[in-house]
Amino acid sequence: MANKTSKRLQHLDRKSSQPSQPLTSRFTNQPDIDPAASWAAFVAGMLFLVLLVMALAVVMGTGSIRSDLEARSEQALRIAGFQEISADADGFDVSLKGQYREGQDIESGVQAVAALTGVASVDASAVWEIEAPTAVETTVIGTPVVVAWAGDTVTVSGTISTEEQSSFLESSLAALGADEGEATRFGVIDLAGVEVLEGLAPEDEWIGTVVALVGTLAAGLDEGSVTVNTAGEVVTTSGKAETRQAKRDLDDASGDLVVALAADGFDVTDGVLGPPKPPAPSKAEVEELDRTLSELIAGKVVEFEFASDQLTPVGIALLDELLVPLVEFSAVPVEIAGHADSQGTPERNLELSRRRAQAVLDYFVSQGEDPERFVAVGYGDTRPIADNSTEEGRQKNRRIEFIALEG
Repeated sequence: MANKTSKRLQHLDRKSSQPSQPLTSRFTNQPDIDPAASWAAFVAGMLFLVLLVMALAVVMGTGSIRSDLEARSEQALRIAGFQEISADADGFDVSLKGQYREGQDIESGVQAVAALTGVASVDASAVWEIEAPTAVETTVIGTPVVVAWAGDTVTVSGTISTEEQSSFLESSLAALGADEGEATRFGVIDLAGVEVLEGLAPEDEWIGTVVALVGTLAAGLDEGSVTVNTAGEVVTTSGKAETRQAKRDLDDASGDLVVALAADGFDVTDGVLGPPKPPAPSKAEVEELDRTLSELIAGKVVEFEFASDQLTPVGIALLDELLVPLVEFSAVPVEIAGHADSQGTPERNLELSRRRAQAVLDYFVSQGEDPERFVAVGYGDTRPIADNSTEEGRQKNRRIEFIALEG
């Protein structure tokens, strides 16, 4: 027992005889942590990230600036007329590449790019000139332009293929007072049938003449049209005059215009019609009208001012009475015969009798009668019906007679 105890004590003595190891010797391979050093490392890492982001932004921004500069440069080139030249930006320097047509001023394109904000220099060494294509003349053939009117409506149709036709259309509407809302009978303009083509030819001097023709016809016709075909140099009119006198008036008013258009090389086709000629009257109608006129004028005188062809109110009142049977028998032609007494020279009497007969005809026409049914004749003092040596006889000889004629 004592022996076991002695061995245990010896063992303890051997352990206790070994030098003791400090507690810190367990961490001799791990350095102590320095707080200041750790903070510096963190800051350095964050700065690196910031610089990396900034570098990426610069790279991306540079690409955006380059694209914008190239786009603006090419836009400037297109505006200057250069469609086949591209732009390449390197920083603020722009290089041009492509071709331009013979006759174009490439310097104008270079200057247009150089004037852009942000451009430092422009290099056009990679741009070359090519020959201009051979011009090929083309003729646009469209339907003729038609300006038509009916009642209060103006209708325009056709293809505007020349500047001439365009000007003709605008001026015609202005002449009709239909474009500015002026106080005319035309209140509606229908342009749905008009097509306007590009590449119009220059205008000519004939436009004003045709426009005047439109205005003249529109003033005399309730319905009508004017067609202009510049390809064949043809002007065609259409419409229907209410009376033959209205037709004559239109012909007189438009005569000089037609002559002017012919001088400009245009063929004018008159499609304006007058009323049809009435059928020939029967013998009974002629006799009835002649009898009625004689009865109405018996014992009466178509009175004029002294030595004049001016009708007096009394003379006009008698003519109004005569108009009743004249309208009823409108197909019967009538001779209006003027007579004079023997006072004065035969030449003067003949001229005065003619003028008085014409004055009666003009009055009938002013009341709507067709002038073609009348013939005005002056006989002077050659057909007396009474004695010119007396005042009573001379008064009877100064007269207007109405004679119904067979057709």
